[in-house]
Amino acid sequence: MYNPMGLNAVRIPVALFGLTVLTVTGCGLCRCGKTACASGDNLIYVSWGDQIMVAKGDAQLDTVDKIKRSVAGWATHYNAGAILWRGSSLYIKEFYEQRPFKGFISNYYAKVDSIEAQFQPLEVVRRETRKHGQRMLIYMTVFDHGAPTSQLYGGSSPFPWQDHATIAHPEWQDVDVRGTPHYGVLDFSWPEARSLMVERIKGYVERFECDGVYVCTRTHSLPALHADQFGFGPLVAAEFKRRSGVDILTDPRFDTLSTFYAPADPLVEQWRKLRGEYLVQFYRELRAALPNKEIITGIPRGRYLGPPYGNLYLDWEQIVRNKLVDGLVLGVRSGAGLHPPLYVPHRKIGYLSSEDDQIGIPTNKECVDTVYGPLCLENGVRLYLQSGYSKGFAKWAAEDPKLTGAMIGCPSSSPAPVLMHDPALDFRQGEMTVEAFLKPAAGGMKEWQRVLSKYDHENDHVARGWEWIILPGGRFRFRINLQASGKPGAGLDFAVDSKAVLPSNQWTHVATVYDRPKRELRLYVAGKLEARCSIPDMPLRSNPDQDLVLGRYGGSAMSYAEGLIDELRISTVARSFTEAPRAPYTGAEPGTLALYHFDALTDGTTCANSVPRSALRAALTGLDGSRLEESLPGFGNALRMGE
Repeated sequence: MYNPMGLNAVRIPVALFGLTVLTVTGCGLCRCGKTACASGDNLIYVSWGDQIMVAKGDAQLDTVDKIKRSVAGWATHYNAGAILWRGSSLYIKEFYEQRPFKGFISNYYAKVDSIEAQFQPLEVVRRETRKHGQRMLIYMTVFDHGAPTSQLYGGSSPFPWQDHATIAHPEWQDVDVRGTPHYGVLDFSWPEARSLMVERIKGYVERFECDGVYVCTRTHSLPALHADQFGFGPLVAAEFKRRSGVDILTDPRFDTLSTFYAPADPLVEQWRKLRGEYLVQFYRELRAALPNKEIITGIPRGRYLGPPYGNLYLDWEQIVRNKLVDGLVLGVRSGAGLHPPLYVPHRKIGYLSSEDDQIGIPTNKECVDTVYGPLCLENGVRLYLQSGYSKGFAKWAAEDPKLTGAMIGCPSSSPAPVLMHDPALDFRQGEMTVEAFLKPAAGGMKEWQRVLSKYDHENDHVARGWEWIILPGGRFRFRINLQASGKPGAGLDFAVDSKAVLPSNQWTHVATVYDRPKRELRLYVAGKLEARCSIPDMPLRSNPDQDLVLGRYGGSAMSYAEGLIDELRISTVARSFTEAPRAPYTGAEPGTLALYHFDALTDGTTCANSVPRSALRAALTGLDGSRLEESLPGFGNALRMGE
């Protein structure tokens, strides 16, 4: 039953939720009794259904042994205090109507069934996290309930799932002023909708003996056509009329299609805040249901929940002050890339906050220093940022009591080879040449492959730098980010692509040049100029928190390169080429900053820089001697890349 006359009048069933709301503050113990260390409590979030379909090696997580090695590796290499394991493959199977997928994941359901017929991944993760002293939280989305087949997922294929609950009770979904539903997005003004998710979460936490839950606010649902389109359910309308005397269903100030639509009217803002109250009430009821369990939630930065939902007021202060959660992860968003044909610049459709378009979004530093950090610290709520993992971030979390750590997308069980950042890699003189011999494996040519990556699009874009990419199909791309000194934001990305495909299973010399004096990028393949593009007179972005990673994307464990690399040379001059080198370099050539022959490792994991008296003080580490293989004739050994 529900009472439309006010939030405080909603009855919470005692048998489900208990009698009181727990408001513990301050201590470093999780509700599960385990300590969360402020300097070493990163979170690893695992979208298991995605991993089994697109990842490789241990990161695919499709066997017991891969999960064992991964959990151990996350504890060792990433200071992982908790693993957030997504349960969607299970609850889609148990609660949703499933339809055939199309495209490259057409065998998704069959693969899930074949794995779960052998073992239940959640049970394995629970066992392994206990071995390593980690917490295990089930990762649950609360606004991701699918849609009928009339809705096109990604703009191209019928939606592949829909919750039986929203099929039976379509009224539980958010609607616009004309009654059109926002499919898959629950309207939490309905007590039944809140209870649905509270009961499901509680059931999974108990069933798999989880330490708690990670509540994610992401969705696969189609985006609103306007930021104030939805939020007109009957209970919202009744409550708003009770409080203000205004009928939002007929007042044109609330209708985005009316010429009298008034987004700046104080009453419109009051309506947005009312929508946000119901979200807070959900967290309140979840806390009552799980008084002794850990609750972490992921939200966007900014005052409103933002796309694809709309300008739903995000009253995170109430959530923190009332200790409705134990941890807050900032920077979580659905992403405009889910449905590219439907994307419209968010400022044009009325958004007051948007992570995608950086509208009303404080920087990570502002979030920690002044916006979220002080209140979280005061109330004993741990603060995390969705971020890549770097030495700079680890140092920040260790030194700032307002920041607990990072939420890291499923990394590999062991780190990739990495050249740590060094001031010499800023190339302040405006010239940089990077070159190497590559022998791509034929099997990887269908996918994105990062050969070298000093680049991460997360972290307020400040970690963008440069990278080498083999595109699906085999063409080569050199991407670089230029950023005027002292200016915030993403800077400008420029890319130069090869016209021809790199041959697989064959050695090819590739060289890329950043030449600021000549205002251009150049790409050489097999010693010949393959492509060039003009650039403005701007410096390469300095990104000291992003190391240079070999064989995968710099920001996370994805886009692994497959094949061999050899004779990697980095120079502080803008070189030109008329042919590929016929013999190994010596390292004494003028302008050479670093040279890696990959013939041997000095201590089992480090490849020596063959440049005498180089200005580069960082070492290339994290290599595995078993991956050194015979190179092209006369060049000794090469390094095999890949997971």
